[in-house]
Amino acid sequence: MTAGPRRWVFPSEMVAWTAAAGALAYLRWHGLPYGWNTVTYLLPQMLRRVPLFLLIGVALRAGYHLVARRSARDFLRAVLRPGWLLVEARCWLALILVIYAYTWLKVSIPLVRDVLYDDTLWRLDRFVHFGLSPSVFAVELVAGTPLAGLLDAWYGLWAPLLVILTALFFAHERAALRRNFALATGLLWTLGVLGYLAWPSLGPCFASPDVLDPIRTQIPSAIGLQNTLWQQYLSMVRGRGGLLPSFQPLYGVAAMPSLHVGAHALFAFWARRHERWLFVPMAVATCLTFLGSIGTCWHYAIDGYAGVGLAWLAVRLADRFEPTAASVPAGGGEDGGGEQAGDQRDGDHQHAES
Repeated sequence: MTAGPRRWVFPSEMVAWTAAAGALAYLRWHGLPYGWNTVTYLLPQMLRRVPLFLLIGVALRAGYHLVARRSARDFLRAVLRPGWLLVEARCWLALILVIYAYTWLKVSIPLVRDVLYDDTLWRLDRFVHFGLSPSVFAVELVAGTPLAGLLDAWYGLWAPLLVILTALFFAHERAALRRNFALATGLLWTLGVLGYLAWPSLGPCFASPDVLDPIRTQIPSAIGLQNTLWQQYLSMVRGRGGLLPSFQPLYGVAAMPSLHVGAHALFAFWARRHERWLFVPMAVATCLTFLGSIGTCWHYAIDGYAGVGLAWLAVRLADRFEPTAASVPAGGGEDGGGEQAGDQRDGDHQHAES
């Protein structure tokens, strides 16, 4: 079968470079002294972690093949091809550039936007839920029960789980699926941070901290991080119109949409299309993260709904602009010949992985 026209630039790379360059230009346009220092601060430490993430993904993917197909030989053979490593490196680099844009835009919101929509989101949250505040209801529901601590602990696992699942999907043997997932992920985080800029908000834990009083002692992880983020937010606000204070770029504050919920929802939607064996666990994880986001008052409920909607849109756009040509069977296994043909129909399997 003849491969289609070669694609020299992946759509995920287009999104990534546009996001990175656009973020820096936008912040400089607002008079912020951001330049090469933003690159040297963030990118080297992220690039150093890529080999570890790659090894995690390969190990998990090999384990999956051992369980599902009782042999990881074909997978490991594919991994050793230079083309596989090239696509892997390009996907990780694209994601790092998106994270770069996301990080600097998010942390700089107090410097470029002096309006907050928390009052509007609180009222909208109550309107959508027939006059009931999900934040107040969730806190009262879990107060005095082990659920508060469990939700706090689960929410703390979000970042490790994000890394593990991203590494797993990036380690897929099919180039088309890796490019598709890279595009979906890049779109989620890029569109999400644009949402932060459009509707700046802090979340109930900052805008209405008294709501957390009934469970404050039961969620130490959330309270500790919220205190840290709040102190930096106040410092950033004091820096408006003057000398930019020292700050931690990773400590940005934004609520709408919830990308905590959105990231897990993207995993669920993507798994439903391409990794059926993970769909139910990721759907459950999305629900738990949504409950955790309102139970510990990080987000309004509508933030979570917006995150889910954004994840669905990102997966749909990825299927549109980075089609995979072949769907994984309902059982989650792969047919080696069918997958190979599918990648060739995508147009660059021979170029990327031969």
